[in-house]
Amino acid sequence: MELQGEDFHHPYTPYDIQLEFMRSLYSCLEDDKVAIFESPTGTGKSLSLICGALTWLRDHKRRTYQENLSNTKCKLFRYPVCERQVFPKLRSISKTGREQKTAAQSTGSDDRSSDDEFALDDYDSEGEERSTTGKGSESDPFSGLSSSTLELLERFKGKYPTVSNDEEEEDGVRIFYCSRTHSQLTQFANELRRVSMPSSLPEELSTNTTTGEAIEERIKHLSLGSRKNLCINPRVQALENPTAINERCMELQKPGAASQHKCTFLPSKETESQVVHFRDHALATVKDIEDLGKLGKKIGICPYYASRSVINHSEIITLPYPLLLQRSAREALKLSVKGHVVIIDEAHNLMDAISSIHSVTVTLSQLQRSIYQLTTYAKKFKTRLKGKNRSYIAQVIRLINSIADHLRSILGSKQPPEGSVRVSDLMAGKGADQINPYKLSRYLQESKLARKVDGYVEHTEKQAATQAMSKPTTPVLFHIQSFLLPLMNPTEEGRLFYNKNQGDIQLTYMLLDPTNHFREIVEDAKAVILAGGTMSPMTDYMHHLFSYVPSDRLGTFSYGHVIPSENLIVHSLAKGVLGTQLDFTYEARNSEKLIMDLGRTIASLCQAIPDGVVAFFPSYDYLSRVLSVWKKATPGQSKTVYDAIERQKPILYEGREMAVSTEELLQEYATAIDTGRGALLLSVVGGKLSEGINFSDKLGRGVLIIGLPFPNIRSAVWQAKIKHVERKAYKQSLGSEATRQSTAKSAGREFYENSCMRAVNQCIGRAIRHRNDYASIVLIDQRYEKPSIQSKLPAWIQQSIRPAGNTVGNISRFFGSRAINS
Repeated sequence: MELQGEDFHHPYTPYDIQLEFMRSLYSCLEDDKVAIFESPTGTGKSLSLICGALTWLRDHKRRTYQENLSNTKCKLFRYPVCERQVFPKLRSISKTGREQKTAAQSTGSDDRSSDDEFALDDYDSEGEERSTTGKGSESDPFSGLSSSTLELLERFKGKYPTVSNDEEEEDGVRIFYCSRTHSQLTQFANELRRVSMPSSLPEELSTNTTTGEAIEERIKHLSLGSRKNLCINPRVQALENPTAINERCMELQKPGAASQHKCTFLPSKETESQVVHFRDHALATVKDIEDLGKLGKKIGICPYYASRSVINHSEIITLPYPLLLQRSAREALKLSVKGHVVIIDEAHNLMDAISSIHSVTVTLSQLQRSIYQLTTYAKKFKTRLKGKNRSYIAQVIRLINSIADHLRSILGSKQPPEGSVRVSDLMAGKGADQINPYKLSRYLQESKLARKVDGYVEHTEKQAATQAMSKPTTPVLFHIQSFLLPLMNPTEEGRLFYNKNQGDIQLTYMLLDPTNHFREIVEDAKAVILAGGTMSPMTDYMHHLFSYVPSDRLGTFSYGHVIPSENLIVHSLAKGVLGTQLDFTYEARNSEKLIMDLGRTIASLCQAIPDGVVAFFPSYDYLSRVLSVWKKATPGQSKTVYDAIERQKPILYEGREMAVSTEELLQEYATAIDTGRGALLLSVVGGKLSEGINFSDKLGRGVLIIGLPFPNIRSAVWQAKIKHVERKAYKQSLGSEATRQSTAKSAGREFYENSCMRAVNQCIGRAIRHRNDYASIVLIDQRYEKPSIQSKLPAWIQQSIRPAGNTVGNISRFFGSRAINS
């Protein structure tokens, strides 16, 4: 039977497209699919995700419970409750006991000199795995337990089957909901508070026998965040920089640290009751990240670490991109998505986000600073650096020197301002080519060298600051290490690029292909859902993120808008009001004649469109060029084009460097509209106003897209990206050499075009934010009339494109009819 609106427990009566969305989502979760959902902003996407996913989850739990109940009836005398609950609890006690014992052993006073904490432990890269047979070892699951617990385990020994670690951690399927920012996750939590779900127990057990009413089961939600968001230690929180906060937190936990140097908020054996108190309060109501921080402060326990006790008791866990997309972050949180549901919202920039998270940039000045700091550290501790430590530190210094030398040679040469770099060139000097990269990589990760050096630098700078007003040097080795690790383990997916910048030079390791970094999540999860307001064009996700996923496991869904079709008018514009062909290709767009006609056309559109109009340009440089031409006086004309536009609406614009903040600019724009004259806001695709800004109602009656914002195909980065896509397509294609070459070129062109159109679609999505909203969208470039370009627009935009014709007249009539009907 097909699920109806009431079956999804939506707090309002869902629109038809919302009902379709929830049904499709339910089916995808039931069938363990990987699916992409596109639903425009203003269509209640968040509530559709919540109601569709939680309805499925409660149904799934209910079915699982009933199956277990049926099995239990056949095993009544085997005490299935003990088998399923007691033994895992004992295992959990065992694990906790080991952790507490370790924590207890690491406490105590430290009478060593203040510098000793920064000395390295002896390192043996050739050493075998340490013995795990001794008392208290990790291989003994019952080490550290009390005698009464051991006695209880002995009584159960042999009576019930043992439970594997996987079963111990399993506490039912959970939903991991991920979005870009904490503000978006807070909005999601607010939506979650609106929803009430029926119990996951069978009907006969979820009904009050006295009143006959259904027993409500609260939604068990947890919001996870980074240390930067959740740290409540004032000394650590004051550092502000995320890396510094992480490192200081780890320093405060290291074994042997003096008690006064430890974090008093860290969960311990003595604070077990506070952790339980935190867990119970965290699950009592839907809380966002700020609520958890306040809860931790109130109870006096670290919410970052205490949150881990809540994970296995939660149904839905919200977290920002970096905590899900980085394996190291998942491991730090002891987070596994295996067998669970992953929902990624605002997923239109997911591929870029994965690449960004796994890319890193260093500068020549940072490399030089790290060499100085490493050398200073090596001199200070030279009598204590023995064997492998001395050898590996020397190797690190040689390697960084080699990289710095090559960058200096580029900086002093006549090479272009930006370009690509080969790994072999970076490791060619100072004997760096003799270094075993795998051993050095392992050393950096296991020895904690970066943490020790950065900690020592910070310590000495603080001491110097008390004696003189010297400017502190920023510790950089930990950042340099994050660059060295991918450098020493190069993959086909990553490339190196340099960029000369004001007397310094940047070196970037860039991940070109996100596929393998996301693959682990896709293959572990029960189902993966990508959702966004503008996911079109979707082919990139299919070809470059999910190319290994079987076609029968993949699904794509694109839904229309909740607005009536008459509330939107879309026009492509190939000619200006003066008859100039509107060709904004890179070669043609600087023509003054073209720019002048563009200005006159925008002035006409501003006369036809009431209230606020937002125009998006391809780049800051081009916007600057357009403004300079518009403001130029022409012979025989008393007024400039800029003046002609301002007669219709006051002009505001964003720049790469602005004297006012984005918030102040938007406030000025809104104030101008409120005066009744309206306003024209000139913005940039990919700029400060192209994403996350809400231009609803009067703020966005018109959206103008000038040109197609193709990335600079001449840049070294885009040359490398396209070549990588072409190589990948060539390897996967079949047929003759000519066919494979053609397929490769086509794949590169498609990837480049899709990147452009995703940016366009994001800008278009700034308008039409709710059911009663209405707006006009004008795509100003002759290329927008091509079917291949129009096919990459969201379906709800394609459906509203009007035939080429009198654009200004049609828009005037559109708003005229709105004024009559209002």
